[in-house]
Amino acid sequence: MNKLKELQAKIEAKEQEGKELVKAKKYDEAEKIKAELEELKNELKAEIMFAKDDEMHSLEAQAKLLERAAKINDGHSGTVINMFGTEPKEEKASASKEYLMAWAKDMKGMKLTNDEQEVFDRVNDEFKAAFTHTTENTGILIPDTVAAGIWTQIAEDYPLWSDVSATRIKGNLTYTKGAGATSTTEWYDEATETEDTEMKFGELNLTGCELSRSVTITWKLRAMAIGDFIPYIQQTLSDLLGQALSYGVYAGKGKPGTSEVFKPEPEGFKTALTKESGTPQIITYTEANGVVYKDLTKAMGKIYSKYANGVTIYANNATVWDVLANVVDEMGRPMFIADVINGGVGRILGRTVKVDATLADGEIAFANLSAGYKANINEDISITTEEHAKARKVDYVAYAIVDGGVIDTKAFVILKK
Repeated sequence: MNKLKELQAKIEAKEQEGKELVKAKKYDEAEKIKAELEELKNELKAEIMFAKDDEMHSLEAQAKLLERAAKINDGHSGTVINMFGTEPKEEKASASKEYLMAWAKDMKGMKLTNDEQEVFDRVNDEFKAAFTHTTENTGILIPDTVAAGIWTQIAEDYPLWSDVSATRIKGNLTYTKGAGATSTTEWYDEATETEDTEMKFGELNLTGCELSRSVTITWKLRAMAIGDFIPYIQQTLSDLLGQALSYGVYAGKGKPGTSEVFKPEPEGFKTALTKESGTPQIITYTEANGVVYKDLTKAMGKIYSKYANGVTIYANNATVWDVLANVVDEMGRPMFIADVINGGVGRILGRTVKVDATLADGEIAFANLSAGYKANINEDISITTEEHAKARKVDYVAYAIVDGGVIDTKAFVILKK
């Protein structure tokens, strides 16, 4: 616990230093403190979630630490206001340690006390009352601390999802997307009539797609201590949900047309690029020649200028090290610079390269996801359990409603064989 206290003290000191700099209007210095503060908070979250000493395996200690992690996720620590003067948020019942313990015991098939049952029912009654879709929802809302841990792990393991600007708005959401315009660069004199410019717009409707994944464990495994059970569920569900979310962003099919039969999915940017006439944003190369320097510069050249600075390059691990790491420029110098920076493994053409297993071997995506793609989490993660007495197993079925789609294909380019 000494490490936790030490980190907490450092965080509080940095917060105070940041507030003083803001008060003195030294904003550049305050930004540096903000970055240092973020690193300390991430370090503290890691200590909290992965600490393994005996004291942290008690129910009360685990609840307190997870509650602490949730407060960090909300942007403040303990009772100290953050460097910009924002007051701590009022704690929701779903973020309380009481609900955390009630939920964990329910997941493990344990009997709840009267107080635990009361908070458990209250949180889930409110959750079901707020459910906006027609599908019957019988799931159990995951405590905020556990859900935050799942989303954090997904973001760390699946950069295609983490780089998307996802909102959390209940119900349907519509974005306007540009579909081109007729324009001219001509200037005019008094006698010349101004030429008409026709703006064309489309719509991206995020109506929600059902995402469900199941984890089956034995009764023997479920008997583990709650201090071990919660991280286990977090890690397992983050793997399953992360794979699906990352797939949705890249290759999701979208909504079926009148002659198509498949379940609705977010539309991935690969799907959107493939649908374009002539597929101008997809560049092919032969396996014999491999990716060459001109392929990379051509790909960057197809990105619309206003999106270029935000481009990140994505590929799976094999493609990064078998293909990208071996590309050389016209002078024979390696283009790939290995460097763990901004969540990536290196840089090419000044752009961060990130590994995501969603992409197939040989596929390389150039993408400005924050500008060119929108996603919405209509309903957060809930879990339903199903017992199988004869097999002595229990299913944990995670359920969420998420949607996403492209608002401008010019923010993306794909290199493929």
